[in-house]
Amino acid sequence: MPEDEHTHSPLRAVEPAAIDLERASQARVYDLLLGGKNNFEVDRQFVQELLKIAPEISELTRQNRRWMADAIDRMITEGRIDQFLDLGAGLPTAQNTHDIALRANPAATVVYVDNDLTAISHGQALLADDQRSFFADADLNDPAAVLAHPSVTAALDLTRPVGILLGLVLHSTPDPVPVVADYLAAVPSGSYLALTHPLNPRDGGRLSEFSTAIEEKLQDAFPHMRFRTRDQIAELVEGLELVAPGLVDLTSWWPEDEQKLNLTGAGQLLLVALARKP
Repeated sequence: MPEDEHTHSPLRAVEPAAIDLERASQARVYDLLLGGKNNFEVDRQFVQELLKIAPEISELTRQNRRWMADAIDRMITEGRIDQFLDLGAGLPTAQNTHDIALRANPAATVVYVDNDLTAISHGQALLADDQRSFFADADLNDPAAVLAHPSVTAALDLTRPVGILLGLVLHSTPDPVPVVADYLAAVPSGSYLALTHPLNPRDGGRLSEFSTAIEEKLQDAFPHMRFRTRDQIAELVEGLELVAPGLVDLTSWWPEDEQKLNLTGAGQLLLVALARKP
């Protein structure tokens, strides 16, 4: 869509009193694990408990961001993608999608989507004066509502390829296969999907036990969360052309000399995939 047609649609105002300070927020917990400061005591207490089970999880979240940055760069340089839909974007943090995209292509457009009240508030403030980045206050689990949101319709041209980002969010979606399918159906051939998802092999092995312990702790605060097996995650990219090295864990994505994640098992907890719609 031409730049002069870009307009920032009004978002719902978020009153501080509307934010529940008695319950941890998934967006704030993730931000805290990345070293962010937009959190409350309930989030800090929960993260302290989580780190007792998996001290590596902070590093895992940082490497997830590193992977998403790599995927965005590859979509721009190899796939010529210049517009992105970041679903379940969370709180503004280091390596924001628009920072990465605009560095590679100053004409890129990014729409963030989230329904977390803290994320909406901070997203509004961050993007108020940005002419290439937008925020849609919507639930990623309702693709029809997301795709009809004024920020999406004003900023994205869905007749051209789009980069769809789903980083560490689908484990909060009860049935992600039709959700992903609906987004992919709305974009043309040449679009990309960048996906990261926690793995639980559920085979009784050491990785399965480690993953189950983390999953159960997360479910204390977020009962809807579900880690998935490799086959279940593979369903999400079925029919797409996987970019090498395919659907792999974080420790297998980069060459050995570029590895920055301690191989303690944590890197195997997260499957990643960059895939193109044929």
